[in-house]
Amino acid sequence: MTRYEIFLFSVIVGLEILLCGLVYFRKLYRRLPLFATYTATMLVCSIALAITFSQFGFRSVPSVYASWCAIALTSLARSAAIAELCRASLKAYEGIWALTWRLLSIMTALFFVHAAIDARGQPNWFTASSMTIERDVEIASAVILVGILLIGKYYRLSIDPLQKLLGLGILVFCIVEFVNNSVVRDLLVRGGTAWTITKPFAEQTWEVWNTVQALAADASIGLWCFALRKPLPARIESPALLPAEVYRELSPAINLRLRAFNARLVEMLKP
Repeated sequence: MTRYEIFLFSVIVGLEILLCGLVYFRKLYRRLPLFATYTATMLVCSIALAITFSQFGFRSVPSVYASWCAIALTSLARSAAIAELCRASLKAYEGIWALTWRLLSIMTALFFVHAAIDARGQPNWFTASSMTIERDVEIASAVILVGILLIGKYYRLSIDPLQKLLGLGILVFCIVEFVNNSVVRDLLVRGGTAWTITKPFAEQTWEVWNTVQALAADASIGLWCFALRKPLPARIESPALLPAEVYRELSPAINLRLRAFNARLVEMLKP
């Protein structure tokens, strides 16, 4: 690793330590345990990678395997944290959440099917399938987070501001990672026989995207630290859906639509 890469990596590790400290002192692990697990997973993986890089070198075979394992663990932890944020935002609306978790399950199955089809016939099938899964997970995560924010705004759901900031931080990272994986995947998988010619350009591209990726991680972690700079606010009580007569009088344009939509989903998704 160059001094510049070591500096970027050190900044990320420092922010992760600060974030884990804030998660502990603000007792976020009681409210969002899966998100707290995600932050701890990032720190543990970063420390493990730092040890591996120092022992075997940045571009050694053990470092490559360690990087893939770290990516897999953090991706799983991030997906669980996203599901938890969705659940926390929609738990008061049983029908909407029932539809959401079914969509999440279907999308997860489609990721693996798409990755298998996309990697078929490729010389580097493991790299192709792994990067395809990671790319699909990132864009799906971004779509889910944007969808939750739009649903909350359209139906005026009482989403905790802290959850919004945590989701926004994940959204920024997912978008950058999606672009990053798309570029790197095309260089690795589509290069073919021209790889030896394009290798210098590919290495320069990786250096640029490593910087972009590090800056995106810094921005996301910094946003989470900013959200946790103060003690957590009191929990927002789950809003109760009032009778239809009250909704007609107070807010027929919005609240009745939400009540009807939620009731339809409950009926449709009953086991």
